[in-house]
Amino acid sequence: MARAADPAVQRGATLDALIANRLLAEAARKRFGEEVLSAGQRVGFARDVSIDDQLASTLRTLYGSEMEQDLRQLPGAGLDSLLHPQAVSDAALDTVFGKPGALRLDLDLDSAQLAQADRLVLLRFALPHGGDGSITLGDVVRRQNVQGRVALFARERDFMLRQARVQVAARYVLDWSRRRFGTDAVADLRRVLADQGDAQAMLRLHGMGDDQHAGSRLLDQLASQVSPAQVRDWYRRHRDDFVRIERVRARHIRLPDEATAQKVAAALAAGADFATLARRHSVAQDAAAGGALGWVRHQGRPDWLAQLLFAQAEGQVSSPVRSPAGPYAQAPWEIVLVEQRVLGYQEAGSESVRYAASRALARETAAAQLTALRAELLRKARIDIATAAGGPA
Repeated sequence: MARAADPAVQRGATLDALIANRLLAEAARKRFGEEVLSAGQRVGFARDVSIDDQLASTLRTLYGSEMEQDLRQLPGAGLDSLLHPQAVSDAALDTVFGKPGALRLDLDLDSAQLAQADRLVLLRFALPHGGDGSITLGDVVRRQNVQGRVALFARERDFMLRQARVQVAARYVLDWSRRRFGTDAVADLRRVLADQGDAQAMLRLHGMGDDQHAGSRLLDQLASQVSPAQVRDWYRRHRDDFVRIERVRARHIRLPDEATAQKVAAALAAGADFATLARRHSVAQDAAAGGALGWVRHQGRPDWLAQLLFAQAEGQVSSPVRSPAGPYAQAPWEIVLVEQRVLGYQEAGSESVRYAASRALARETAAAQLTALRAELLRKARIDIATAAGGPA
């Protein structure tokens, strides 16, 4: 798996990652439990379903070409010749999902409905090296997320059959792999994938890994423990991250329609004086002053014109912008010019500073805790690594 991602990877680095994942995953399961760890993974899928799907997908990716060669030896040159779809009546589906069109507050099945679903066979199959079996509606139901359950409750028969076929294909992949590598080897790979997923979930809970923007109760708890003194100290060290526009001195030209606005914009692009055109064309009350707005401060909740000014680069004339209004309302157009910008800093006591500081400090604390935990786990663990000859080293 490692070499599929990076052909130059070394065996030692792979073993280090496997060992770290094994230890970290076991610690994560003890501390948080599987439900918390799986909450940020494939949304809506049960943890075991996610791991099983990843196992089949990994094996198919690594050995798919060899599996295809074996499939071509079958009478129909594929799995289709081994599949036998079964008819399921509308009345039978009613016993599982209820009558069509009924108002539902959720899409979960109770134990009686699941038991009935387990009795409804969607597909029978015969794997090429033995292992005849069937896929029931219950098998399909248990492997769905919310979107899948919506399709099932909508009685989408094609969807049901496709999902049954997917499960047969996955069973073939596992059957082929067990015959090729042994049952223990496939079980070990599944455990590796479970370890990897739980270790990544542990990283996410600590604000690290592949999704640092995901919610984390651990980070929320650590952030709530950050003191005002810590926020002030962090702000002092990161003050340059909170530069903002404090005020701007600007002019504008308000035009009655888009055609006039485009005409004035073209004149400005050709070098015409902004104040002169404002006096000549603007319909705003400040037209006589050359459209001067004076100093506009960044405070409170700026109106839309102020927001346009704060977004405009100093010394550059903006394109014409339509004032906010309904799609068919007669709305004026604005052209603005920021003559000067004065920069400042957000106040240390502002909510935005407090939030940014507490989250950053929480991540630092979480990362330090995770680093210490990994070091402690490695220090306490007994690790035996098999040599090429098969003995421990």
